[in-house]
Amino acid sequence: MIRTARHVPKKTSIISLSIFITALFTIYGSFFPQNNASAQDVNPNIDPKAARILQDMSYYMGSQYEYTFKAEMMFDDVLESKQKIQYNAEETVYLKKPDKFYVGYVTDLGGYKLWYNAGQATLLEVPLNDFSIATLPASVDQALNKLKEEYQFTPALSEFLFIDTYKVMTADVISGAYFGLSKVMGTNCHHLVFVEKDIDWQIWIEDGKRPIPRKLVITYKNVAESPQFIALMKDWIFGKPITNFAFKPEIPNVNSRVEFNQITGNQKFKIGSIRAFQ
Repeated sequence: MIRTARHVPKKTSIISLSIFITALFTIYGSFFPQNNASAQDVNPNIDPKAARILQDMSYYMGSQYEYTFKAEMMFDDVLESKQKIQYNAEETVYLKKPDKFYVGYVTDLGGYKLWYNAGQATLLEVPLNDFSIATLPASVDQALNKLKEEYQFTPALSEFLFIDTYKVMTADVISGAYFGLSKVMGTNCHHLVFVEKDIDWQIWIEDGKRPIPRKLVITYKNVAESPQFIALMKDWIFGKPITNFAFKPEIPNVNSRVEFNQITGNQKFKIGSIRAFQ
């Protein structure tokens, strides 16, 4: 049991106590991000209010051990005639730190289910039922980084699985601004707008004690006709234990095993993430 200061024996030196306290902060501070601007690299081109709100979201989510959310999404597909056709998608996400997540992403054009559990990723393409297995690092952040670097694959909305979401989302931001309060599905949200080289993106973050993302819009400037991806995030659940069964792959009996990059290389899965263009 850790003793409070008033229970420390008199023979314990001030120096020993200081070392003990420093060690505690070193251990626990490495897991959760610090809730102040100096602890995070602040891009000077981002409006201070926009940076603070995005940091608050990052700290709140980074300090949670496990959570789930769902999203209703829309995205544009550009035809050869330059006409934009909008399709729909749905996503379900489960996260348990430090080493488990599930992303189920299903669209009008197909989708995938990705289970990650302590270093092993299982990816199922639906409705084809092709699946693959890959070995990844044993933490969520490292696993997502390897998926991007080695397989050029960033699961939709995976920005919100990192411990330091602020750092991930602002890595290539050229400028950022605050556009006031706006309602998203009846909830008051702060509207933030950011510019990058290949994309522009906007995020709406809930106002109040739960600074969680409620809406994300990505505009792909490097693609003809500048198609958009829109996600409305809902059904956030924090603090409710997620059983390990949620991270156990469910592979249909009728299936074929393929190379991992045969699925991740599918161009229709290249949308839905800011990180895909960083």
